[in-house]
Amino acid sequence: MALRYVVQDTYQIPGRGPMVSGVLMEGDVRTGDTLMVAESKAPVRVLSVDVHTRQTDEGLLVGLRLHPEDASAVTAGSTLVSPPEA
Repeated sequence: MALRYVVQDTYQIPGRGPMVSGVLMEGDVRTGDTLMVAESKAPVRVLSVDVHTRQTDEGLLVGLRLHPEDASAVTAGSTLVSPPEA
C-alpha cells in the first residue's frame, strides 16, 4: 500500500535530533524506511517512529525521527510518500 504522511510540524529534540509530527493518511511507516518528499522528490530516512494513540478524521498522529542529513528537506506542510517502486 502506498504511504502518505502530511507533516504538521518540524522541531529538534536535544540529544535525539530532528523530528516531524504529522498525520499518517494511508499506509504504514517503519523504522529504517526511506520516504520521499512529494514536492521536491528528496529522499528522507526514518530513524524511529512514535505512534500516538490519538486518531484524527484524516488519519493517525505519528512522530518521525529523521536522519539529520535529510531533515532540511522537510517543512511543515510537506507530504512524505512511498518512493516509486524500482
